[in-house]
Amino acid sequence: MKIYKLILSGILSAALFSSCNDDFLDTNPDADRSETNFWNSKSDFELYVNTLYPKYLAGFGTGFQAENVDPKGINEAQLVYGDIITDNAVTTNYSRVTNNDYISYLTDASGKGGWNWENLRHINYFLNNYKKTPLAETEYAVYLGEIHFFKAVEYFEKVKLFGDVPWLTKDLQTNSEELFAKRNPREEVMDSVLMVLDKAIAMLPDNANNSGRINKDMAVFLKSRIGLYEGTYRKYHKGKDFEKYLGISIAASEQLMSTKKYDIVTGDKNKVYNNLFAQQTYAGNKEIVYWRGYNASLTLGSPFSRYFAQNNRNGGSSATRSLVDDYLCIDGQSISTSPLYQGKNTLNLEFQNRDPRLPQTIALPGQYSLRTGIGMTGATANPLPGIKGSNTANGNLAVTGYRWAKWFYDNPDDWARTTNGLQAAPIFRYAEILLNYAEAKAELGQISQAILDQTINILRKRVEMPVLTMGQEPADPRLDAIYNTYVGYAVNPTLREIRRERRIEMAFENTRWDDLVRWKALKLLSMPVEGMKFNQSDYPTVKVGADIVLNKEGLILPYAQTLPNGRTFNERMYLFPIPIEDLVLNKNLVQNPGWETGK
Repeated sequence: MKIYKLILSGILSAALFSSCNDDFLDTNPDADRSETNFWNSKSDFELYVNTLYPKYLAGFGTGFQAENVDPKGINEAQLVYGDIITDNAVTTNYSRVTNNDYISYLTDASGKGGWNWENLRHINYFLNNYKKTPLAETEYAVYLGEIHFFKAVEYFEKVKLFGDVPWLTKDLQTNSEELFAKRNPREEVMDSVLMVLDKAIAMLPDNANNSGRINKDMAVFLKSRIGLYEGTYRKYHKGKDFEKYLGISIAASEQLMSTKKYDIVTGDKNKVYNNLFAQQTYAGNKEIVYWRGYNASLTLGSPFSRYFAQNNRNGGSSATRSLVDDYLCIDGQSISTSPLYQGKNTLNLEFQNRDPRLPQTIALPGQYSLRTGIGMTGATANPLPGIKGSNTANGNLAVTGYRWAKWFYDNPDDWARTTNGLQAAPIFRYAEILLNYAEAKAELGQISQAILDQTINILRKRVEMPVLTMGQEPADPRLDAIYNTYVGYAVNPTLREIRRERRIEMAFENTRWDDLVRWKALKLLSMPVEGMKFNQSDYPTVKVGADIVLNKEGLILPYAQTLPNGRTFNERMYLFPIPIEDLVLNKNLVQNPGWETGK
Protein backbone atom coordinates (compact mmCIF):
# COMPACT_ATOMS: atom_id res chain seq x y z
CA MET A 1 0.00 0.00 0.00
CA LYS A 2 1.31 3.43 -0.88
CA ILE A 3 2.27 5.88 1.85
CA TYR A 4 -0.06 8.85 2.22
CA LYS A 5 0.61 11.37 -0.49
CA LEU A 6 0.61 14.17 2.06
CA ILE A 7 4.22 13.28 3.00
CA LEU A 8 6.49 15.70 1.22
CA SER A 9 9.41 14.39 -0.77
CA GLY A 10 11.24 17.61 -0.07
CA ILE A 11 10.14 20.21 2.46
CA LEU A 12 12.07 23.03 0.89
CA SER A 13 11.36 22.38 -2.77
CA ALA A 14 11.76 25.61 -4.74
CA ALA A 15 9.16 27.28 -6.89
CA LEU A 16 9.62 30.70 -8.46
CA PHE A 17 6.75 33.13 -8.42
CA SER A 18 6.78 36.49 -10.20
CA SER A 19 4.35 39.18 -9.16
CA CYS A 20 3.49 42.82 -9.63
CA ASN A 21 7.02 43.99 -8.90
CA ASP A 22 9.74 42.58 -11.17
CA ASP A 23 12.14 42.32 -8.22
CA PHE A 24 9.87 39.93 -6.35
CA LEU A 25 11.49 36.53 -6.00
CA ASP A 26 14.33 37.15 -8.39
CA THR A 27 16.41 34.28 -7.04
CA ASN A 28 15.80 30.59 -6.47
CA PRO A 29 15.62 29.44 -2.85
CA ASP A 30 18.15 26.76 -2.00
CA ALA A 31 16.28 23.48 -1.91
CA ASP A 32 19.03 21.74 0.07
CA ARG A 33 19.19 23.97 3.12
CA SER A 34 18.93 21.92 6.28
CA GLU A 35 16.59 22.59 9.17
CA THR A 36 19.47 23.46 11.49
CA ASN A 37 20.57 26.49 9.51
CA PHE A 38 17.39 27.53 7.76
CA TRP A 39 15.72 29.88 10.24
CA ASN A 40 18.59 32.32 10.72
CA SER A 41 17.64 35.26 8.53
CA LYS A 42 14.63 37.17 7.29
CA SER A 43 15.37 35.94 3.78
CA ASP A 44 15.04 32.33 4.97
CA PHE A 45 11.44 33.03 5.95
CA GLU A 46 10.73 34.88 2.73
CA LEU A 47 12.16 32.16 0.51
CA TYR A 48 10.18 29.50 2.29
CA VAL A 49 6.87 31.36 2.03
CA ASN A 50 7.54 32.26 -1.60
CA THR A 51 7.02 28.64 -2.62
CA LEU A 52 3.37 28.86 -1.55
CA TYR A 53 2.36 31.86 -3.64
CA PRO A 54 2.01 29.99 -6.96
CA LYS A 55 0.06 27.24 -5.20
CA TYR A 56 -2.60 29.48 -3.68
CA LEU A 57 -2.52 32.56 -5.90
CA ALA A 58 -1.89 30.86 -9.22
CA GLY A 59 -3.44 33.39 -11.58
CA PHE A 60 -3.12 31.87 -15.04
CA GLY A 61 -0.41 29.43 -13.95
CA THR A 62 2.80 28.99 -15.89
CA GLY A 63 4.41 26.49 -18.29
CA PHE A 64 2.25 25.09 -21.05
CA GLN A 65 -0.98 24.96 -19.00
CA ALA A 66 -1.25 21.29 -19.85
CA GLU A 67 -2.27 20.18 -16.37
CA ASN A 68 -5.79 19.95 -14.99
CA VAL A 69 -6.68 20.88 -11.44
CA ASP A 70 -8.11 18.14 -9.23
CA PRO A 71 -10.85 17.23 -8.71
CA LYS A 72 -12.83 19.37 -11.14
CA GLY A 73 -10.69 18.62 -14.19
CA ILE A 74 -10.22 22.30 -15.04
CA ASN A 75 -7.23 23.70 -16.90
CA GLU A 76 -4.70 25.18 -14.48
CA ALA A 77 -5.85 28.69 -15.52
CA GLN A 78 -8.99 27.92 -13.54
CA LEU A 79 -9.41 31.62 -12.77
CA VAL A 80 -10.84 31.74 -16.31
CA TYR A 81 -11.88 28.20 -17.15
CA GLY A 82 -13.60 27.33 -13.87
CA ASP A 83 -17.00 28.11 -15.37
CA ILE A 84 -16.82 25.23 -17.85
CA ILE A 85 -18.25 22.94 -15.16
CA THR A 86 -21.23 25.25 -14.61
CA ASP A 87 -24.27 26.44 -16.52
CA ASN A 88 -22.22 29.38 -17.87
CA ALA A 89 -20.06 27.48 -20.34
CA VAL A 90 -19.45 24.20 -22.11
CA THR A 91 -16.65 22.51 -24.03
CA THR A 92 -16.41 20.01 -26.87
CA ASN A 93 -16.34 17.15 -24.37
CA TYR A 94 -18.87 17.40 -21.57
CA SER A 95 -17.58 17.69 -18.03
CA ARG A 96 -18.02 14.51 -16.01
CA VAL A 97 -18.38 16.64 -12.89
CA THR A 98 -21.51 18.36 -14.20
CA ASN A 99 -23.15 15.08 -15.22
CA ASN A 100 -22.99 13.19 -11.91
CA ASP A 101 -20.42 11.04 -13.68
CA TYR A 102 -17.48 11.78 -11.45
CA ILE A 103 -16.33 8.35 -10.30
CA SER A 104 -12.75 7.95 -11.48
CA TYR A 105 -11.12 9.14 -8.26
CA LEU A 106 -13.03 6.60 -6.24
CA THR A 107 -10.63 4.01 -7.58
CA ASP A 108 -7.55 6.22 -7.80
CA ALA A 109 -4.60 6.20 -5.45
CA SER A 110 -4.38 7.99 -2.13
CA GLY A 111 -4.05 11.75 -2.37
CA LYS A 112 -6.00 12.14 -5.61
CA GLY A 113 -9.20 14.00 -6.36
CA GLY A 114 -8.27 16.96 -4.18
CA TRP A 115 -7.82 14.85 -1.03
CA ASN A 116 -4.16 15.88 -0.83
CA TRP A 117 -2.43 17.41 2.18
CA GLU A 118 1.04 18.06 0.84
CA ASN A 119 0.75 21.83 0.81
CA LEU A 120 -0.72 21.82 4.31
CA ARG A 121 2.28 19.90 5.58
CA HIS A 122 4.48 22.61 4.13
CA ILE A 123 2.42 25.19 6.02
CA ASN A 124 2.43 23.27 9.29
CA TYR A 125 6.17 22.66 9.03
CA PHE A 126 6.66 26.41 9.09
CA LEU A 127 4.29 26.86 12.03
CA ASN A 128 6.07 24.15 14.03
CA ASN A 129 9.60 25.43 13.36
CA TYR A 130 9.60 29.21 12.98
CA LYS A 131 10.23 29.81 16.70
CA LYS A 132 13.64 28.19 16.38
CA THR A 133 14.95 31.38 14.83
CA PRO A 134 17.13 33.79 16.84
CA LEU A 135 15.35 36.68 15.11
CA ALA A 136 12.93 39.02 16.82
CA GLU A 137 9.27 38.41 15.97
CA THR A 138 9.08 41.76 14.21
CA GLU A 139 11.52 40.38 11.63
CA TYR A 140 9.36 37.47 10.55
CA ALA A 141 5.81 38.41 11.65
CA VAL A 142 4.73 39.35 8.13
CA TYR A 143 5.70 35.92 6.82
CA LEU A 144 3.89 34.25 9.69
CA GLY A 145 0.85 36.28 8.66
CA GLU A 146 1.21 35.04 5.08
CA ILE A 147 1.40 31.45 6.29
CA HIS A 148 -1.81 31.88 8.27
CA PHE A 149 -3.46 33.38 5.17
CA PHE A 150 -2.45 30.34 3.10
CA LYS A 151 -3.70 27.95 5.77
CA ALA A 152 -7.08 29.69 5.69
CA VAL A 153 -7.19 29.36 1.89
CA GLU A 154 -6.18 25.68 2.04
CA TYR A 155 -8.91 24.74 4.49
CA PHE A 156 -11.58 26.89 2.87
CA GLU A 157 -10.98 25.04 -0.40
CA LYS A 158 -10.96 21.66 1.35
CA VAL A 159 -14.25 22.37 3.13
CA LYS A 160 -15.87 23.45 -0.13
CA LEU A 161 -14.83 20.15 -1.72
CA PHE A 162 -15.40 17.67 1.10
CA GLY A 163 -17.35 19.27 3.95
CA ASP A 164 -15.91 17.69 7.10
CA VAL A 165 -12.09 17.44 6.97
CA PRO A 166 -9.36 16.70 9.52
CA TRP A 167 -7.93 19.82 11.11
CA LEU A 168 -4.19 19.21 11.16
CA THR A 169 -1.66 21.24 13.11
CA LYS A 170 1.43 19.03 12.79
CA ASP A 171 3.72 18.46 9.83
CA LEU A 172 2.91 14.77 9.70
CA GLN A 173 5.32 11.89 9.31
CA THR A 174 4.60 8.39 8.05
CA ASN A 175 3.88 7.17 11.57
CA SER A 176 1.87 10.15 12.84
CA GLU A 177 -1.34 9.20 14.63
CA GLU A 178 -3.15 12.07 12.91
CA LEU A 179 -2.91 10.21 9.62
CA PHE A 180 -5.62 7.91 10.92
CA ALA A 181 -7.87 10.46 12.58
CA LYS A 182 -11.53 11.12 11.92
CA ARG A 183 -12.70 14.15 10.04
CA ASN A 184 -13.52 17.23 12.11
CA PRO A 185 -17.04 18.64 11.67
CA ARG A 186 -17.36 21.43 9.12
CA GLU A 187 -18.48 23.87 11.81
CA GLU A 188 -15.31 23.33 13.87
CA VAL A 189 -13.06 23.62 10.84
CA MET A 190 -14.63 26.85 9.64
CA ASP A 191 -14.31 28.38 13.10
CA SER A 192 -10.62 27.47 12.96
CA VAL A 193 -10.33 28.98 9.49
CA LEU A 194 -11.62 32.28 10.83
CA MET A 195 -9.20 32.03 13.74
CA VAL A 196 -6.11 31.69 11.54
CA LEU A 197 -7.43 34.31 9.13
CA ASP A 198 -7.81 36.79 11.98
CA LYS A 199 -4.21 36.03 12.95
CA ALA A 200 -3.17 36.78 9.39
CA ILE A 201 -5.06 40.09 9.40
CA ALA A 202 -3.39 41.11 12.65
CA MET A 203 0.11 40.35 11.35
CA LEU A 204 -0.04 41.48 7.73
CA PRO A 205 0.93 45.04 6.79
CA ASP A 206 -1.62 47.64 5.72
CA ASN A 207 0.05 47.65 2.32
CA ALA A 208 2.88 45.82 0.64
CA ASN A 209 4.13 48.72 -1.48
CA ASN A 210 2.86 47.08 -4.66
CA SER A 211 5.40 44.31 -4.09
CA GLY A 212 3.00 41.53 -5.00
CA ARG A 213 2.95 40.21 -1.46
CA ILE A 214 -0.24 39.69 0.54
CA ASN A 215 -1.38 42.57 2.72
CA LYS A 216 -4.11 43.10 5.28
CA ASP A 217 -6.72 44.13 2.72
CA MET A 218 -6.34 40.88 0.81
CA ALA A 219 -6.95 38.86 3.95
CA VAL A 220 -10.04 40.96 4.72
CA PHE A 221 -11.19 40.35 1.14
CA LEU A 222 -10.87 36.62 1.71
CA LYS A 223 -12.88 36.97 4.92
CA SER A 224 -15.71 38.64 2.99
CA ARG A 225 -15.71 35.77 0.49
CA ILE A 226 -15.59 33.05 3.14
CA GLY A 227 -18.33 34.64 5.22
CA LEU A 228 -20.72 34.89 2.28
CA TYR A 229 -20.00 31.36 1.09
CA GLU A 230 -20.38 29.71 4.46
CA GLY A 231 -23.34 31.83 5.51
CA THR A 232 -25.41 31.11 2.41
CA TYR A 233 -24.31 27.46 2.32
CA ARG A 234 -25.60 26.94 5.84
CA LYS A 235 -28.81 28.85 5.10
CA TYR A 236 -29.76 26.81 2.04
CA HIS A 237 -28.34 23.48 3.24
CA LYS A 238 -30.04 23.79 6.65
CA GLY A 239 -26.91 24.40 8.69
CA LYS A 240 -26.45 26.35 11.89
CA ASP A 241 -25.44 29.95 12.58
CA PHE A 242 -25.70 31.16 9.01
CA GLU A 243 -26.42 34.67 10.31
CA LYS A 244 -23.03 34.73 12.03
CA TYR A 245 -21.14 34.12 8.81
CA LEU A 246 -23.21 36.55 6.78
CA GLY A 247 -22.46 39.14 9.44
CA ILE A 248 -18.75 38.35 9.13
CA SER A 249 -18.94 38.90 5.37
CA ILE A 250 -20.76 42.20 5.84
CA ALA A 251 -18.24 43.47 8.38
CA ALA A 252 -15.29 42.53 6.18
CA SER A 253 -16.87 44.14 3.12
CA GLU A 254 -17.62 47.30 5.07
CA GLN A 255 -14.03 47.39 6.29
CA LEU A 256 -12.69 47.41 2.73
CA MET A 257 -15.34 49.80 1.44
CA SER A 258 -14.63 52.28 4.24
CA THR A 259 -10.94 52.58 3.33
CA LYS A 260 -11.87 54.47 0.12
CA LYS A 261 -8.77 52.93 -1.47
CA TYR A 262 -10.76 50.90 -3.98
CA ASP A 263 -13.23 51.86 -6.64
CA ILE A 264 -14.85 50.67 -9.87
CA VAL A 265 -12.92 51.62 -13.00
CA THR A 266 -14.99 53.68 -15.44
CA GLY A 267 -14.68 54.65 -19.08
CA ASP A 268 -16.34 54.04 -22.44
CA LYS A 269 -19.34 51.86 -21.62
CA ASN A 270 -18.71 49.74 -24.72
CA LYS A 271 -15.06 49.00 -23.88
CA VAL A 272 -14.32 49.52 -20.19
CA TYR A 273 -15.51 46.13 -18.96
CA ASN A 274 -13.64 44.10 -21.59
CA ASN A 275 -10.50 46.20 -21.23
CA LEU A 276 -10.40 45.47 -17.52
CA PHE A 277 -9.44 41.85 -18.25
CA ALA A 278 -6.86 42.54 -20.95
CA GLN A 279 -3.97 44.18 -19.13
CA GLN A 280 -0.27 43.59 -18.66
CA THR A 281 -0.20 45.45 -15.36
CA TYR A 282 -2.73 46.56 -12.75
CA ALA A 283 -0.39 48.94 -10.98
CA GLY A 284 -2.50 51.91 -9.95
CA ASN A 285 -5.78 50.20 -10.86
CA LYS A 286 -8.13 50.87 -7.94
CA GLU A 287 -10.49 48.01 -8.79
CA ILE A 288 -7.90 45.24 -8.49
CA VAL A 289 -7.15 44.40 -4.87
CA TYR A 290 -4.64 41.68 -5.76
CA TRP A 291 -3.19 40.54 -9.06
CA ARG A 292 -0.51 38.24 -10.34
CA GLY A 293 1.96 39.69 -12.79
CA TYR A 294 4.56 37.96 -14.93
CA ASN A 295 8.21 38.89 -15.30
CA ALA A 296 9.86 39.09 -18.73
CA SER A 297 13.38 39.55 -17.40
CA LEU A 298 13.15 36.27 -15.50
CA THR A 299 11.51 34.47 -18.43
CA LEU A 300 8.65 33.69 -16.07
CA GLY A 301 5.36 34.04 -17.84
CA SER A 302 2.16 32.35 -18.88
CA PRO A 303 0.94 31.09 -22.26
CA PHE A 304 -2.58 32.16 -21.38
CA SER A 305 -3.05 35.02 -23.85
CA ARG A 306 -1.85 32.91 -26.79
CA TYR A 307 -3.81 29.78 -25.99
CA PHE A 308 -6.96 31.66 -25.09
CA ALA A 309 -6.79 33.63 -28.33
CA GLN A 310 -6.19 30.52 -30.41
CA ASN A 311 -8.91 28.66 -28.54
CA ASN A 312 -6.80 25.51 -28.82
CA ARG A 313 -6.35 24.85 -25.11
CA ASN A 314 -9.92 25.01 -23.90
CA GLY A 315 -11.65 22.54 -26.20
CA GLY A 316 -13.91 24.95 -28.00
CA SER A 317 -15.10 26.49 -24.74
CA SER A 318 -18.06 28.75 -25.28
CA ALA A 319 -20.93 30.31 -23.38
CA THR A 320 -24.41 28.87 -22.95
CA ARG A 321 -27.78 30.30 -23.87
CA SER A 322 -28.60 30.10 -20.16
CA LEU A 323 -26.02 32.81 -19.48
CA VAL A 324 -26.89 34.92 -22.52
CA ASP A 325 -30.58 34.99 -21.63
CA ASP A 326 -29.88 36.44 -18.19
CA TYR A 327 -28.52 39.73 -19.56
CA LEU A 328 -31.08 42.52 -19.28
CA CYS A 329 -32.05 44.90 -22.04
CA ILE A 330 -30.89 48.51 -21.89
CA ASP A 331 -34.26 49.57 -20.45
CA GLY A 332 -33.49 47.46 -17.38
CA GLN A 333 -36.13 44.87 -18.27
CA SER A 334 -35.66 41.15 -18.89
CA ILE A 335 -35.87 39.56 -22.33
CA SER A 336 -39.23 38.14 -21.21
CA THR A 337 -40.84 41.57 -20.98
CA SER A 338 -38.74 44.21 -22.73
CA PRO A 339 -40.08 45.59 -26.04
CA LEU A 340 -36.46 46.28 -26.98
CA TYR A 341 -35.53 42.61 -27.18
CA GLN A 342 -34.99 41.69 -30.85
CA GLY A 343 -35.18 37.91 -30.52
CA LYS A 344 -32.49 35.34 -31.23
CA ASN A 345 -32.58 34.76 -34.99
CA THR A 346 -29.02 36.11 -35.34
CA LEU A 347 -26.31 37.09 -32.89
CA ASN A 348 -26.41 40.69 -34.04
CA LEU A 349 -30.13 40.89 -33.37
CA GLU A 350 -29.85 39.03 -30.10
CA PHE A 351 -27.20 41.41 -28.76
CA GLN A 352 -29.02 44.58 -29.79
CA ASN A 353 -30.29 46.77 -26.95
CA ARG A 354 -28.70 44.51 -24.33
CA ASP A 355 -26.50 45.21 -21.31
CA PRO A 356 -23.19 46.45 -22.81
CA ARG A 357 -21.34 43.77 -20.85
CA LEU A 358 -22.87 41.09 -23.11
CA PRO A 359 -20.91 41.92 -26.29
CA GLN A 360 -17.85 42.58 -24.12
CA THR A 361 -18.13 39.09 -22.61
CA ILE A 362 -19.24 37.13 -25.69
CA ALA A 363 -17.95 37.99 -29.15
CA LEU A 364 -20.07 39.16 -32.03
CA PRO A 365 -18.96 38.03 -35.51
CA GLY A 366 -15.88 39.95 -36.61
CA GLN A 367 -15.05 41.33 -33.18
CA TYR A 368 -12.12 40.31 -30.96
CA SER A 369 -10.53 38.53 -33.92
CA LEU A 370 -6.97 37.30 -34.25
CA ARG A 371 -4.46 38.67 -36.68
CA THR A 372 -2.35 36.33 -38.75
CA GLY A 373 1.38 35.95 -38.39
CA ILE A 374 3.88 35.09 -35.63
CA GLY A 375 2.79 31.49 -35.65
CA MET A 376 -0.89 32.21 -35.02
CA THR A 377 -3.62 30.48 -36.92
CA GLY A 378 -5.47 33.47 -38.29
CA ALA A 379 -8.67 32.28 -36.61
CA THR A 380 -11.51 34.77 -36.36
CA ALA A 381 -14.05 35.65 -33.73
CA ASN A 382 -16.73 34.13 -35.95
CA PRO A 383 -15.76 30.49 -35.38
CA LEU A 384 -17.62 27.55 -36.78
CA PRO A 385 -20.14 26.20 -34.27
CA GLY A 386 -20.42 22.49 -33.79
CA ILE A 387 -19.71 19.40 -31.80
CA LYS A 388 -16.92 17.93 -33.90
CA GLY A 389 -13.44 19.33 -34.38
CA SER A 390 -13.34 17.92 -37.92
CA ASN A 391 -15.50 20.72 -39.27
CA THR A 392 -13.02 23.43 -38.34
CA ALA A 393 -9.43 24.40 -38.91
CA ASN A 394 -6.79 24.93 -36.25
CA GLY A 395 -9.13 24.49 -33.34
CA ASN A 396 -11.29 27.49 -34.24
CA LEU A 397 -14.39 26.05 -32.64
CA ALA A 398 -17.08 27.42 -30.36
CA VAL A 399 -19.46 24.58 -29.66
CA THR A 400 -22.45 26.80 -28.90
CA GLY A 401 -21.52 29.63 -31.27
CA TYR A 402 -21.10 31.98 -28.29
CA ARG A 403 -17.37 32.58 -28.19
CA TRP A 404 -15.80 34.29 -25.17
CA ALA A 405 -14.60 37.85 -25.61
CA LYS A 406 -13.78 38.43 -21.96
CA TRP A 407 -10.06 37.79 -21.29
CA PHE A 408 -9.12 38.21 -24.98
CA TYR A 409 -5.85 40.21 -25.01
CA ASP A 410 -5.29 41.71 -28.45
CA ASN A 411 -1.50 41.75 -28.29
CA PRO A 412 0.39 39.74 -30.96
CA ASP A 413 3.68 40.42 -29.17
CA ASP A 414 2.32 38.66 -26.12
CA TRP A 415 1.02 35.74 -28.18
CA ALA A 416 4.50 35.37 -29.68
CA ARG A 417 6.04 34.98 -26.22
CA THR A 418 4.25 31.61 -25.87
CA THR A 419 4.97 30.41 -22.33
CA ASN A 420 6.51 33.75 -21.37
CA GLY A 421 3.36 35.78 -21.98
CA LEU A 422 2.83 38.76 -19.71
CA GLN A 423 -0.95 39.19 -19.53
CA ALA A 424 -1.67 39.87 -15.85
CA ALA A 425 -4.21 37.96 -13.79
CA PRO A 426 -6.59 39.92 -11.50
CA ILE A 427 -7.28 37.57 -8.57
CA PHE A 428 -9.20 39.75 -6.08
CA ARG A 429 -11.47 42.36 -7.70
CA TYR A 430 -13.31 45.05 -5.75
CA ALA A 431 -16.52 44.44 -7.71
CA GLU A 432 -16.83 41.15 -5.84
CA ILE A 433 -16.81 42.98 -2.50
CA LEU A 434 -19.76 45.12 -3.61
CA LEU A 435 -21.63 42.03 -4.74
CA ASN A 436 -20.83 40.18 -1.51
CA TYR A 437 -22.10 43.08 0.57
CA ALA A 438 -25.38 43.43 -1.30
CA GLU A 439 -26.10 39.71 -1.23
CA ALA A 440 -25.27 39.21 2.45
CA LYS A 441 -27.47 42.16 3.38
CA ALA A 442 -30.31 40.81 1.25
CA GLU A 443 -30.03 37.33 2.77
CA LEU A 444 -30.37 38.84 6.24
CA GLY A 445 -33.33 40.97 5.22
CA GLN A 446 -31.30 44.16 5.66
CA ILE A 447 -31.14 45.34 2.05
CA SER A 448 -32.09 48.93 1.31
CA GLN A 449 -32.03 51.32 -1.63
CA ALA A 450 -29.00 53.01 -0.12
CA ILE A 451 -27.11 49.69 -0.11
CA LEU A 452 -28.13 48.96 -3.71
CA ASP A 453 -26.84 52.40 -4.68
CA GLN A 454 -23.54 51.64 -2.92
CA THR A 455 -23.11 48.32 -4.66
CA ILE A 456 -25.17 46.93 -7.55
CA ASN A 457 -25.93 50.32 -9.04
CA ILE A 458 -22.28 51.34 -9.11
CA LEU A 459 -21.59 48.33 -11.33
CA ARG A 460 -24.57 49.09 -13.55
CA LYS A 461 -23.65 52.75 -13.93
CA ARG A 462 -20.22 51.75 -15.26
CA VAL A 463 -21.95 50.50 -18.43
CA GLU A 464 -24.82 53.01 -18.24
CA MET A 465 -27.44 50.42 -17.36
CA PRO A 466 -30.59 51.54 -15.45
CA VAL A 467 -30.22 51.30 -11.70
CA LEU A 468 -31.97 48.65 -9.62
CA THR A 469 -34.79 50.19 -7.59
CA MET A 470 -36.46 48.33 -4.77
CA GLY A 471 -40.11 47.75 -5.55
CA GLN A 472 -39.49 48.28 -9.26
CA GLU A 473 -37.45 45.19 -10.05
CA PRO A 474 -37.93 43.85 -13.59
CA ALA A 475 -40.46 41.09 -14.09
CA ASP A 476 -38.85 37.90 -15.35
CA PRO A 477 -41.29 34.98 -15.66
CA ARG A 478 -38.62 32.98 -17.54
CA LEU A 479 -36.10 33.16 -14.70
CA ASP A 480 -38.75 32.72 -12.00
CA ALA A 481 -39.95 29.53 -13.72
CA ILE A 482 -36.37 28.25 -13.84
CA TYR A 483 -35.99 28.78 -10.10
CA ASN A 484 -39.24 26.99 -9.38
CA THR A 485 -38.48 24.05 -11.67
CA TYR A 486 -34.78 23.46 -11.07
CA VAL A 487 -33.93 25.09 -7.75
CA GLY A 488 -37.11 24.29 -5.88
CA TYR A 489 -37.54 27.59 -4.11
CA ALA A 490 -38.44 31.13 -5.06
CA VAL A 491 -36.33 34.19 -4.31
CA ASN A 492 -37.72 37.66 -3.85
CA PRO A 493 -37.20 40.00 -6.81
CA THR A 494 -34.45 42.04 -5.17
CA LEU A 495 -32.35 38.99 -4.30
CA ARG A 496 -33.03 37.54 -7.76
CA GLU A 497 -31.58 40.67 -9.34
CA ILE A 498 -28.56 40.67 -7.02
CA ARG A 499 -27.86 37.09 -8.06
CA ARG A 500 -28.32 38.04 -11.71
CA GLU A 501 -25.86 40.90 -11.32
CA ARG A 502 -23.32 38.56 -9.77
CA ARG A 503 -23.63 36.09 -12.64
CA ILE A 504 -23.23 38.81 -15.28
CA GLU A 505 -20.45 40.78 -13.62
CA MET A 506 -18.40 37.74 -12.53
CA ALA A 507 -18.91 35.53 -15.59
CA PHE A 508 -15.82 33.45 -16.39
CA GLU A 509 -14.05 34.41 -13.15
CA ASN A 510 -14.44 31.00 -11.47
CA THR A 511 -17.22 31.98 -9.07
CA ARG A 512 -20.28 30.33 -10.61
CA TRP A 513 -19.69 26.78 -9.29
CA ASP A 514 -19.34 28.04 -5.74
CA ASP A 515 -22.46 30.15 -6.16
CA LEU A 516 -24.54 27.20 -7.36
CA VAL A 517 -23.27 25.01 -4.52
CA ARG A 518 -23.90 27.50 -1.73
CA TRP A 519 -27.35 28.40 -3.09
CA LYS A 520 -28.17 24.68 -3.33
CA ALA A 521 -28.84 25.26 -7.02
CA LEU A 522 -26.69 22.64 -8.77
CA LYS A 523 -29.81 21.16 -10.33
CA LEU A 524 -29.58 24.05 -12.79
CA LEU A 525 -26.91 21.93 -14.47
CA SER A 526 -29.65 19.57 -15.64
CA MET A 527 -31.28 22.27 -17.74
CA PRO A 528 -31.04 21.65 -21.50
CA VAL A 529 -27.69 22.96 -22.76
CA GLU A 530 -28.35 25.21 -25.74
CA GLY A 531 -26.40 27.52 -27.99
CA MET A 532 -27.21 30.18 -30.53
CA LYS A 533 -29.81 30.08 -33.30
CA PHE A 534 -28.10 28.46 -36.28
CA ASN A 535 -28.39 29.98 -39.74
CA GLN A 536 -27.08 27.79 -42.53
CA SER A 537 -26.33 30.77 -44.77
CA ASP A 538 -23.80 32.06 -42.24
CA TYR A 539 -21.99 28.71 -42.06
CA PRO A 540 -22.36 27.00 -45.44
CA THR A 541 -19.73 24.31 -44.70
CA VAL A 542 -21.33 23.14 -41.45
CA LYS A 543 -23.54 20.08 -41.89
CA VAL A 544 -26.64 19.92 -39.73
CA GLY A 545 -27.05 16.45 -38.26
CA ALA A 546 -23.37 15.64 -38.76
CA ASP A 547 -21.39 18.57 -37.46
CA ILE A 548 -24.13 20.00 -35.28
CA VAL A 549 -27.53 19.01 -33.93
CA LEU A 550 -30.38 21.50 -33.58
CA ASN A 551 -33.57 21.53 -31.55
CA LYS A 552 -36.99 22.45 -32.97
CA GLU A 553 -36.23 26.15 -32.60
CA GLY A 554 -33.00 25.79 -34.56
CA LEU A 555 -30.84 26.26 -31.45
CA ILE A 556 -27.53 24.37 -31.29
CA LEU A 557 -27.48 21.38 -28.91
CA PRO A 558 -23.77 20.82 -28.22
CA TYR A 559 -24.30 17.63 -26.20
CA ALA A 560 -27.03 16.04 -28.31
CA GLN A 561 -24.81 13.12 -29.32
CA THR A 562 -22.71 12.66 -26.19
CA LEU A 563 -25.57 13.20 -23.73
CA PRO A 564 -28.79 12.54 -25.65
CA ASN A 565 -30.84 12.48 -22.44
CA GLY A 566 -29.27 15.62 -21.02
CA ARG A 567 -27.08 16.09 -17.97
CA THR A 568 -27.95 14.20 -14.80
CA PHE A 569 -28.15 15.73 -11.34
CA ASN A 570 -27.72 14.01 -7.98
CA GLU A 571 -27.64 15.53 -4.48
CA ARG A 572 -24.26 13.91 -3.85
CA MET A 573 -22.68 16.41 -6.28
CA TYR A 574 -22.56 19.07 -3.55
CA LEU A 575 -19.52 17.27 -2.09
CA PHE A 576 -16.74 15.34 -3.77
CA PRO A 577 -15.81 11.75 -2.85
CA ILE A 578 -12.77 10.64 -0.89
CA PRO A 579 -10.57 8.20 -2.88
CA ILE A 580 -11.17 4.59 -1.95
CA GLU A 581 -7.51 3.97 -1.14
CA ASP A 582 -7.61 6.69 1.50
CA LEU A 583 -10.66 5.03 3.03
CA VAL A 584 -8.74 1.75 3.12
CA LEU A 585 -5.68 3.37 4.67
CA ASN A 586 -7.69 5.18 7.32
CA LYS A 587 -10.59 3.16 8.70
CA ASN A 588 -11.82 6.22 10.61
CA LEU A 589 -12.74 8.04 7.40
CA VAL A 590 -16.34 7.85 6.22
CA GLN A 591 -17.26 8.45 2.58
CA ASN A 592 -19.40 11.45 1.68
CA PRO A 593 -23.13 10.73 1.22
CA GLY A 594 -24.11 9.17 -2.07
CA TRP A 595 -20.62 8.03 -3.02
CA GLU A 596 -20.47 4.94 -0.83
CA THR A 597 -21.02 2.39 -3.59
CA GLY A 598 -18.84 4.09 -6.19
CA LYS A 599 -21.68 3.99 -8.73
